[in-house]
Amino acid sequence: MLRLTLSNPPKFIKFGVTGVMNTAVDFIIFFILSSLGATYYNAQIMSYSAGVMNSYFFNRTWTFEQKDRINKKEFIRFVTVNLITLLLSTLVLKLSLQQGNLPLLFGKVIATLFGMGINYGMVSAWVFAKGEELK
Repeated sequence: MLRLTLSNPPKFIKFGVTGVMNTAVDFIIFFILSSLGATYYNAQIMSYSAGVMNSYFFNRTWTFEQKDRINKKEFIRFVTVNLITLLLSTLVLKLSLQQGNLPLLFGKVIATLFGMGINYGMVSAWVFAKGEELK
């Protein structure tokens, strides 16, 4: 039975809180770089990468409560998932801006929401899942 308490929120709530932090890091860096003249493509890569590092630390230690040492396979899976998410979210950003003629902020929001959905599914099922399915 799922128990919702403030002292022990479920993983998807923790993932969401971590996601808000990651998104803040991503957006702040993205818009700073954009205002300094970086292309949306370069700003997206750099800002997303900063959010990924924040994500790995907080999702590993808090959301999915991994207590053992960081292992190479887990980190490679995490990076792989985030590279896939980066590629897909950048494509969505490009389409939003070029095909949808949306303002930069709206395109970034759409790309971020799209990426969050894909990322949660892959991270919870493949990166930090516990059990035999990872071997």
